[in-house]
Amino acid sequence: MALAFAPVAMGQAPANCVVLDPELQGSYVGGCKDGLAEGSGQAIGAAEYKGTFKAGRKHGTGTKLWRSSGDRYEGEFRDDRKEGVGIYTWGPRSPWAGERYAGGYLNDQREGSGVYEWRSGDRYAGTWKNDVIAGQPTPQMFVRAREYGEIAAAVGVPGTTVCRQMTVGIGTRDWVRGTVLTAEADNIVVRIEDAGRFRHTIANSLIGKGGIVRDALQFWTPCVKDSD
Repeated sequence: MALAFAPVAMGQAPANCVVLDPELQGSYVGGCKDGLAEGSGQAIGAAEYKGTFKAGRKHGTGTKLWRSSGDRYEGEFRDDRKEGVGIYTWGPRSPWAGERYAGGYLNDQREGSGVYEWRSGDRYAGTWKNDVIAGQPTPQMFVRAREYGEIAAAVGVPGTTVCRQMTVGIGTRDWVRGTVLTAEADNIVVRIEDAGRFRHTIANSLIGKGGIVRDALQFWTPCVKDSD
């Protein structure tokens, strides 16, 4: 669901007032100093942000919404980075839709104490280091790791032909076929060989034959026959 931002309680910023985050370069309303966003403000571009700025950068507290995925971060920023304490919720168009992290951040990465909640109800509360869990994994985390390992073995090998089922409207299925170029942790990079019968968006991008997409590996399976 899109985040509705109410107008900030101040006049329109000067036309040349700059917001440095490239995802927010569209419109801006709020404080301005020396041609840069300063104080409370609201910026809208590919993403939306309402909060405080310093010298054109997100700094202090605020909320940022990524419009393509619906992901949302609410918390502390420093020099345009997530830093301090915040809550990140993955949106409805994200591969991790409905999952949530609340805790510490340092230099845009999860750091210190934090709680991660999965859609299944599993929950990790503990230490993070460089965006990675550094404490004792839960039993379900071991199960997921094994499942991801099996999927990666099936679709994560460069050169493998993989397929992704797409839903069109209510009940209509279509298939996208591609070739794996590389595997990156929980993601694979795929060159699209057959974009299907309909127009499809994968990883927030409209795809076409010959295009390259980076997507969560669990959405792909080895092709057993041509798409139909």
